Amino acid sequence: MKKDLLLYFIYGVLNLMILDISLKYLIVSIMEVDYPGVLLWSIFFATDLNDLINKQRNFFKYYPNFQEKWLTFL
Repeated sequence: MKKDLLLYFIYGVLNLMILDISLKYLIVSIMEVDYPGVLLWSIFFATDLNDLINKQRNFFKYYPNFQEKWLTFL
């Protein structure tokens, strides 16, 4: 279980970094009125955000009492 949680955390951090990068390039593309760039980065941002939301839903499904276990661990 610790290995799965560690992998989940690592993938979550990587997803957040990808979201940050794609959001920066999306904003730059919007400001420079680059239509192909806006389309590309908005699709990339939306897909990665959707993936992150689905991972969070699955986390709550497979670890329903995580907060209670975490608080008792401390």
